[in-house]
Amino acid sequence: MNTHNVNVKTATPESPKTWVKSPENLWLARKSDLLVALAKIEGDLMMYQALDRIDARMDIEQIEEQFFCPQTAAEIVQSLESMGAITTQPVLDMVCSVEVLASSSEFWQEIFSGALPELTVFTNRAAANRERFLASATEGLKPFSVMVEGRTEYPEDDPIYGTYWQDGTISLGRAWTIAEAMDLAASAWLRDEWDLREQGEDYYDSDFGRDMGPLRFYPQTFIICDENYRRVLTGEVDRMIWHAHVTDPAELARINAEMEALYAEAALEGGWDNYETARQLRVKARKSGASIVDSAWMGHPEVAAAIASFVRPELREWADKVNVDRLPEALTQALMQMATLCDRRRTMPLVAFYDALTACTNKITHAVVASVSDWSVIRPKVPAPVVGAWMQTRDMLLSVYGEEYGADVWRDARHGLSEFFHMHRQMFLTGLAM
Repeated sequence: MNTHNVNVKTATPESPKTWVKSPENLWLARKSDLLVALAKIEGDLMMYQALDRIDARMDIEQIEEQFFCPQTAAEIVQSLESMGAITTQPVLDMVCSVEVLASSSEFWQEIFSGALPELTVFTNRAAANRERFLASATEGLKPFSVMVEGRTEYPEDDPIYGTYWQDGTISLGRAWTIAEAMDLAASAWLRDEWDLREQGEDYYDSDFGRDMGPLRFYPQTFIICDENYRRVLTGEVDRMIWHAHVTDPAELARINAEMEALYAEAALEGGWDNYETARQLRVKARKSGASIVDSAWMGHPEVAAAIASFVRPELREWADKVNVDRLPEALTQALMQMATLCDRRRTMPLVAFYDALTACTNKITHAVVASVSDWSVIRPKVPAPVVGAWMQTRDMLLSVYGEEYGADVWRDARHGLSEFFHMHRQMFLTGLAM
């Protein structure tokens, strides 16, 4: 055979040095992988159909594979559709061929309850689905991930027991640089929003007949990791501060020894069924080692530069909102002090914060009583701006204490104001009698 005039097309794999890891290339690679997998599944389904036709004997492994083949096929088709990859007739033909082979299975019907739509329906959805995939792929290319560890509240199986808390972690997103990752964490802290429910996830449990998903999340520690899941930096959520790395060998040895002792004590307490004590000891151990990260990043100049340039955002939710027009000076100062205190609640120890808040509430109560100029009437008249300040006090207390405790705290504050009114009027009447 004369081969000199034969044109042979050859496919040469792209070199890792020239292949660009872009979202578009990831989309193409993912589509190709899914189509190859779907073609294999189609072949497997046809094989098992032929084996059933001739009543061939199969071993346990083949029976299990035949049983789950339709589920795998449905998941592949769902993935192709979700990334906007069903846009041509040949692809749809293969999808429809698999549908014919697998649609009688309950696994297929769980994902596709009816017949698959026509090509135009898939193509109409393709652009938006592809954009979502590319956006997700772009996010996935960012080298740094930002997580926050904390405690998550869940409903008990039996509603009579209320809820329970367990350790949990949520993702805040990804970033191109360490500084950007820190800003991402600061932004979440500033909003005080922690999205603990995964988008599109159904938390309804048919066994219990109600939503069994997470209810609340109490954040404790920010964690920044690189693309290899190595810890880069940690931060304290309450005060929005970052932990500088410990690089001194002696200090590292001391911290590691302290952590080891705490974990050993926690294991001992857990063995005695003192689970809450064991948990608190583990939390203490993690806090002790907060400044220790992966050796690849320990003392890294990029981390040090990011910490040095980080500016903690200032919360001014209430300080910019309160209205102090036409208020007495003492009430103005007390109201602004409470507003500033509420804005800084996440930067203070809890006990100190609540003590200061109680003191502010008492100052405002005294200032409201002091605004009364005529005690001769049964119901003392309070100026309208002062009434407005008292209502702002209510709003701040409710925002801090929440629905669970806010009503009780506000009731106590009103009771205290009423007692002061009564006491001052009695003093006024006593003075008249004398």
